[in-house]
Amino acid sequence: MKIIKRLLLIAGILLVVLIGAAIALPIIFKDEILAKAKEEINKNVRAQVDFSDVSLSLLRSFPNFCFRMEDFSVVGIDTFAGYPLAKGKAAEFTIDLKSVINADAPISIKSVSLEEPDINILVLENGLANYDITVPTDERIEETAESTDYSGVRIKLDKYSITGGKFVYDDRQGGTYVSINDLNHSGKGDFTIDVYDLDTKTTIGEMTVSQGGITYLKKARADLDAIFNIDQTNSKYTLKDNKLTVNDLTVNAEGFVQLLAEDIAMDLSFSTPESDFKSLFSLIPNAYIQGYESVKVDGQFGLSGNVKGSYNGEKEQYPAFHIKMNVDNGNVKYPDLPLGISNIFADATVDSPSSNFDDMKVDLPRFSLRIGSNPLEGSFALRHPISDPAVDTKVKGVIVLDDLAKAFPIPATEEMSGRINADMAVNTTLSLIESQQYEKVNMSGSMDVNNLKYKGEGLPLVNIRTAKAEFTPKFVQIDGFDADLGKSDLKASGRVDNILAYFSPEKTMTGQMTVRSNNFDLNEWMPEETNESAAATAPAIADAQTEQPASVEIFDRFDFDLDSRINNLTYGEYKIKDMVAVGNMKPNRLEAKEFSASIGESDFSSSGVITNMFDYLFDNGTLGGNLSLRSHLMNLNQFMTAEGSSVSATEPVTEAQASELEPFLVPANIKMNINADIDRLIYTNMELKDLKGEVTVADQAAILENAEARALGGTMAVAGSYDTKDPQAPAFTFKYDLNKLDFKQSFNTFNTFQQLAPIGKFISGNFSSSLILEGELGKNMYPKLSTVNAQGFLETVNSIIAGFKPLQAVGNALNLDYLKEEMKLENTKNWFEIKNGLVEVKPFDVKVKDIGLNISGTHGLNQDMDYKIKARIPRKLLEKGAVGQAANSGFNLLQKEASKLGVSLQKSEFVNVLVQLTGSLADPKVKLNLLSGDGEQTLAEAASETVKDELKAQEEKLRSEAEKKLEEGKAVVNEKVDKAVDTVKSVVTKKAEELTNQAKDKAGELLKDKVGEAVGSTIDSTAKKKLDEVINTKTNQSADDIKKELEKFNPFKKKKKEGGN
Repeated sequence: MKIIKRLLLIAGILLVVLIGAAIALPIIFKDEILAKAKEEINKNVRAQVDFSDVSLSLLRSFPNFCFRMEDFSVVGIDTFAGYPLAKGKAAEFTIDLKSVINADAPISIKSVSLEEPDINILVLENGLANYDITVPTDERIEETAESTDYSGVRIKLDKYSITGGKFVYDDRQGGTYVSINDLNHSGKGDFTIDVYDLDTKTTIGEMTVSQGGITYLKKARADLDAIFNIDQTNSKYTLKDNKLTVNDLTVNAEGFVQLLAEDIAMDLSFSTPESDFKSLFSLIPNAYIQGYESVKVDGQFGLSGNVKGSYNGEKEQYPAFHIKMNVDNGNVKYPDLPLGISNIFADATVDSPSSNFDDMKVDLPRFSLRIGSNPLEGSFALRHPISDPAVDTKVKGVIVLDDLAKAFPIPATEEMSGRINADMAVNTTLSLIESQQYEKVNMSGSMDVNNLKYKGEGLPLVNIRTAKAEFTPKFVQIDGFDADLGKSDLKASGRVDNILAYFSPEKTMTGQMTVRSNNFDLNEWMPEETNESAAATAPAIADAQTEQPASVEIFDRFDFDLDSRINNLTYGEYKIKDMVAVGNMKPNRLEAKEFSASIGESDFSSSGVITNMFDYLFDNGTLGGNLSLRSHLMNLNQFMTAEGSSVSATEPVTEAQASELEPFLVPANIKMNINADIDRLIYTNMELKDLKGEVTVADQAAILENAEARALGGTMAVAGSYDTKDPQAPAFTFKYDLNKLDFKQSFNTFNTFQQLAPIGKFISGNFSSSLILEGELGKNMYPKLSTVNAQGFLETVNSIIAGFKPLQAVGNALNLDYLKEEMKLENTKNWFEIKNGLVEVKPFDVKVKDIGLNISGTHGLNQDMDYKIKARIPRKLLEKGAVGQAANSGFNLLQKEASKLGVSLQKSEFVNVLVQLTGSLADPKVKLNLLSGDGEQTLAEAASETVKDELKAQEEKLRSEAEKKLEEGKAVVNEKVDKAVDTVKSVVTKKAEELTNQAKDKAGELLKDKVGEAVGSTIDSTAKKKLDEVINTKTNQSADDIKKELEKFNPFKKKKKEGGN
């Protein structure tokens, strides 16, 4: 008994330990497992895989091991960036515990389940598919690839399941769209053996299927119970017992699909075990309503078909197929509708015996029905649909839309009425029409529409008063189309030359169309704008909730001459008047002979090519083209304010209007080249005349090239770009070549000029300039000055500056009255550079009467300045200005400074002066200093250098003279020369270090004592000569030198990187 108790105790302890381990181990290693799982998965896929949590549990599926990922997602990258391929609530895998514990055994996966998965498959028109996320073998890390051993995993499913799933398949290339909601699927099979049966059960709450823009199933309910025989060795999948129910229709199928080396072989057939027409009628979109069992449907039908052969898309190889359907004496009556549909008869056969679709035959020898009391009947046959469509068809009858709405449920329809009459016959081939053998063409009759009204939910009312198509041997004539489309009116006429081209994918339908409208409101028919998201930037993402394809296929094989005239077109905030479009229209392409309109006071006319117009208007496509644009007046202010076209070009923009100006954002989906010729262009307060240039619009930017115009009293040439990728800070980079612009007009027009060059307010006359300007625009369409950078030069032409306080301050300091009044600026060339709003003026020369000025310096946005003016002033001007002035007048101050250096300005013809101009424009500060001839040294510095150079020269001279007297008295002379040289050296060193104002006189006296009067006289005269040069040196740079600098100036050139050669 004790042994049993001990065994039970030990067993209990072990059980507690096992349970504790089962709970604790997954928690302890959870973070490591989570990180490692994400890392390994993302290594092997071209997508971003993520999940919020993972859990490992023995308790959830004991005695098996459970691995669960929460909130998983697989999101595309590159082309499909932001587009979710898959996401879901959870993915769970059950693993045999023994296979986990036994290191020598393969891991055995027993079940897989997906909870609320949302799968979105997208194939673009170029064939790129978002599900192709497997990393190619040659791109994988070699170590990882070599270390991966998939034999260590054994898939032996007891079951797998999908619950609450969603699925979208959007094939833009093939025009196929499938949407599935509320998908529940389960299956089981032993995947470890070569041949096994996969037993599945599927239910679908809603399924929509479209092909080529035509919806064949809409929110259909479907159930499938099927057993598939899987032959993994031969990649063959065979249908065994199966039953498919779509709405009320049951279909049985049999056959196989086999994946070969390059092709897909198949032999499939299907049929309906029931013959009740009610089952077939339930497939018609909108027919299968809630309570369909109460709908009374009589009649018989048959449906069968088969597909046999091989498929290879690259080789355009397709299997043969045959489909047959017939309806006999069908009748439909909905209990809540007053009318019914009766006498439904149809026999249809589609037979395609080979991969050549030109051999396909379509036969509908009879179809008929009666809606209320109005019959409709006809027949149709088609042969050679690819090479030369041959059509034999007849249609006769009436459809009263009021009666149709009373006999068949049409959801989301608020109003539907009108009458369609048809009585036409066609029996001919396309080749007979194109070869103009009209005597052999049998085409007659007509089809007309009267008072047709339709209003869908959330859509404007469509009212077609009249429309008629007349069938003749030469063409189909369209006359009398008269309609109201919401607020818009539309009249049209035209013809279709080769109507049978509709049936051949290799033929183009040609014709002519004339359109007239008095008022057309395009805003009613534009899709609502949505917030930019991954769905907007990735390729038109479809949502599983969508009832229709993400894009509807549009007939794209037409070539029509177009003559369109709209008197008033509303688009956004703009009222466009007198719009004319004459040219040729092909699929998404308008070749415009004339395209003109006016917006407010602005007008334009153009010719050229516009591409993707329909995609741009209705499907967020990219508008492209090449246009020549002509305009008498283009007021751009209309496009930058809420007032739109009401802004006048005859009145200047007010401050209130200027504050409302916002940067014009270049659309992201426009790629166009425009060659412009505009008589007058208004932009803020600037008016350009005779503007000619080339504009390229692409990638949210406008690039201007070879632009020329007259403006502000002169001419200008402009090139550059305006980039709005960042709508909060649009960037601009422009190069300007301005010729003889008026200072006053420019200053009053350009806010940038006013802020960066406030001196312009005080200048009258003209200027020319070449500059590079870049920066960012603010809310009011003016540059953010702190971001502005520029470099270039400005040349004045017969200009005068007057009333400028800093210049007046200089005149006061020098006692020159005419500097206080005005100064002529004739042919000056002024280099400047702007960095982050700080203006630097490079040194330039200007002459005022007899005064030469060299000016340079900087000023900022706060109008603080730091300028240096090197003035070469005739002495007589200073004396005249000083007459009767106080002792501290300008000339007296300069004379006192010169006297300290032993220089008398009374003997100088010119005086070089450094004027340091600081402070602000409103409160300038002036400081004066004498300058040397090179303009870089003060007078004291220059004098000291001169003495030092002359002493050295006299040393050499003395040595040479001493050598010549060797024969007369070598010993005595040598002693005297050496003594003199030593003395000279000591004097030079001493005077160079002291830099005293008496350097010249003392040096002369010392030399006289040591080597005689001749030496002293030489130094005295040489020093005077050098000092005169210092005072009198000219500093003007020639015009030729400036031109050479201009030729070398290239602001577009990139600076060399540091360390470059």
